Amino acid sequence: MYKTLTMKNSIVAVLAMILLFSCKKSNTAVLLEEPYPHQWIFTADASADKYVHLELAGNNMKRSEILKTYSLAQLTLDRYCEFNVAESKTEFTNELCYTIQFERQRKRWLFAGNSSNGQEVHLGTTMTSSETADPGGDGYKFFIHEMPKVNGVRTVTIESVDKPGYYISTSPPGFNYSPTQATLTQHTSPQSATHWQCRSAK
Repeated sequence: MYKTLTMKNSIVAVLAMILLFSCKKSNTAVLLEEPYPHQWIFTADASADKYVHLELAGNNMKRSEILKTYSLAQLTLDRYCEFNVAESKTEFTNELCYTIQFERQRKRWLFAGNSSNGQEVHLGTTMTSSETADPGGDGYKFFIHEMPKVNGVRTVTIESVDKPGYYISTSPPGFNYSPTQATLTQHTSPQSATHWQCRSAK
């Protein structure tokens, strides 16, 4: 009788520990799933000691380089390079997608559009009167594809909703444009596009 009770007590104790561990694991997972919006600086490795990052250039977007040792908090003060990424829906199919606006200029929104000669797709910006509503249309919306992390940093590829298969890229434009102009290049899969690291200045 004593052995039976002891065995029952042991089984109950083990089950309680499993349940407790499961609850802790579940809570941890919930805590790790931070809700949108996110404030990110988009970087990609340019070399062993430099990043390429996206920033504002007039009414356009450009690619710039920065030393990896440079303070990201200071970078967001020096340049318009921190973005507010928020959930949205595609215009016609109601799919989950995202808008990207400047953190320090919430009325300025990123979009994918044709270059002036119609032969390329460039990344541009539009200033509006609203900090909460994008200018309208799928040109201002993007699909974000999760990629494997780089040294623990969240990494994604960013595809235009309006121009499927075109991804924000580190590739330069044609000779008609500024060599730092931010472009979108065509890829057959998200995996082959530029992998952007989503970095926080905090």
